[in-house]
Amino acid sequence: MKGPEPSRTKAVIAHDFTEVYGGAERIVAAIAEVFPDAPFWSILGRPSVTRRMGIGDRAHTVLPSRERLVRGFRALTPLYPAIVRSRRLPAADVLVTSSYSFAHGFRTENDAPQVCYCYSPLRFAWSMTGDYETRWAAGQLRRAAFRGLAAAMRAADRRAAEHVTTYVAESEHIAEQIRRFYGRDPEVIYPPVDCELFRPDGDGDHDDYFLLCGRLIEPYKRFGIAIDAFGELPHRLLVAGDGPAYAELADRAGDNVEFLGGLDDDELVPVMQRAAATLFPSTDDFGLIPVESMACGRPVIAFAAGGALETVMPGVTGEFFDRTTPEAIRDAVQGFDPGAYDPAAIRAHAENWALPRFQAQIREVVERTALTSGS
Repeated sequence: MKGPEPSRTKAVIAHDFTEVYGGAERIVAAIAEVFPDAPFWSILGRPSVTRRMGIGDRAHTVLPSRERLVRGFRALTPLYPAIVRSRRLPAADVLVTSSYSFAHGFRTENDAPQVCYCYSPLRFAWSMTGDYETRWAAGQLRRAAFRGLAAAMRAADRRAAEHVTTYVAESEHIAEQIRRFYGRDPEVIYPPVDCELFRPDGDGDHDDYFLLCGRLIEPYKRFGIAIDAFGELPHRLLVAGDGPAYAELADRAGDNVEFLGGLDDDELVPVMQRAAATLFPSTDDFGLIPVESMACGRPVIAFAAGGALETVMPGVTGEFFDRTTPEAIRDAVQGFDPGAYDPAAIRAHAENWALPRFQAQIREVVERTALTSGS
């Protein structure tokens, strides 16, 4: 496949963290292809991740890439707004940030205009404060400390948002949050899916297992409720991914649940191709996994919220369940007939999110921002 036409705009690219390879890293790697000479910065991360993203030779981190620091990076959360503010990135025509937390607070030496591709305003401070408080802040003192931290992070996040020239949301769901939390009116550019990589295997059949895929993070991804649901189901469940909740989720899983760990793309695609369906229990900002599964010709069973409402077509590419409980997932799986969906129709729907469309749109908005804002 021919790569994108490289932009001549002098850009610097910044991302939150590169500690694991997930959906956000796929997306910013696609952005980096459009600006092949742009240095790439993240707050903290692993060289193995940036190598997988294809940018290892131009990747830099603000904090040193020591494994102990990377493993415990969430403990530094209160410090990240100040760390980002204190580090000026190289001068450029435009700063392109890829942000679900702190990257939109970066600035360049020459205060270049910024295009922020926003996956979500900081979740624990804005849209999921109650979920994280329940999980992390048991007891009155911890709750008070957590609420104080969330309030401080909201204030810092608003200040960072003031330096963004152009916000780009990855879905209408996130665009609404940007309007509500930041008072800004973003453009919407849906994320890309590599439809040459994620493709059907040819026969359209499946191996009678269900698939969970993504970062193992609770409560955000809500994999635990799906694993609990399969405790009372006869079907197999495969879990592809890694993350801080791995041990917790493995402990609560039954014998019909198999953890595959983090998979490279050439390992993940065959697993998606042979799944009866991919489960998607989280309220994602967009959700690449459902579209990647559909690009493989396989249906999706998704929670009816967030970006999935913009990608999954009930009766054509999968089905929704409307409560995030093990019982709702169990009922959805028991009533699901994988043979009722046409793999060709599922695949055709996924092609609406093909990679070239995304890269052309990103290039246009970045070049327009650089031209109209100056440097």
